[in-house]
Amino acid sequence: MKVALIYKKSVWELFSNSKDSNVSSYISGRTEAKEAFQKSHQTQKDTIQTIKNTLIASGVEIEMVYRSGISEPIISSVDLVITVGGDGTFLEASHYITDNTPILGVNSDPVRSVGFFCSCTGDNFEGLFDEFNNGPRTNLSRISMKIDGSSVGPPVLNDLLFANPNPAATTRYEVDGETYRNSGILISTAAGSTAWSFQEGLSPLSLTSDDFQFIHRGTRGPASGITSSIKINSLTRKGKLFIDGEHYSLPLCIGQSLEIECGQPINVIGDLELKQSELIQRYIKTS
Repeated sequence: MKVALIYKKSVWELFSNSKDSNVSSYISGRTEAKEAFQKSHQTQKDTIQTIKNTLIASGVEIEMVYRSGISEPIISSVDLVITVGGDGTFLEASHYITDNTPILGVNSDPVRSVGFFCSCTGDNFEGLFDEFNNGPRTNLSRISMKIDGSSVGPPVLNDLLFANPNPAATTRYEVDGETYRNSGILISTAAGSTAWSFQEGLSPLSLTSDDFQFIHRGTRGPASGITSSIKINSLTRKGKLFIDGEHYSLPLCIGQSLEIECGQPINVIGDLELKQSELIQRYIKTS
């Protein structure tokens, strides 16, 4: 078996090497923050080493890949993708999986890192990996996109935002013959329906659903819905699509149209339906 082990840089690595004077002064002036970043950094290093040790002991061939160096040739050459980090690392890796290659998320620092897609930590990775072939898996629907009829971008696992790149500016677009002037339209998959759209007030979809939900942000009256396809006509001179967060974006300018529909699913190791249920129950208890 060959595994791609995708990892991220810790906040400490990024901040301690930053040439930004504001970052440097923040690190040097806040002892508690510095110590927390260093502790998180060490936890992540320990998690990566634990995973490597387990894989080597199992006779697995490992391809170590920093998250910014992921490519389709690397992913297509392996039998399993393992991400070490949080949901951001998982989402970035998911963009390069276009077949049935399974993916396993390991939360490198569960105290400080969000990891809905992560099925284990360094502490219980060995047990889950031992049951790799027999453990639970979740097939998650993703979104495919076309701009003016041509396929674009990666498969979207979490959510997609069309908006003016200036958050203070108005986003203009048309859906089903109706024109909107607001803060943009947010589209979430079933997997992403416990994330941003959930914070916007929408109810989560079943993880087995191929439908997705949308919300017209900053709009009075009926502003949301559930659908299996949607077409957005941009009326914004320099509009932008933000895909699964801030790291990947595409222009959608005035006169262009975006078609969205259900795309290639992804095979995730772990019982994410149980995690979704637990997340919702925690929210109900604290609200």
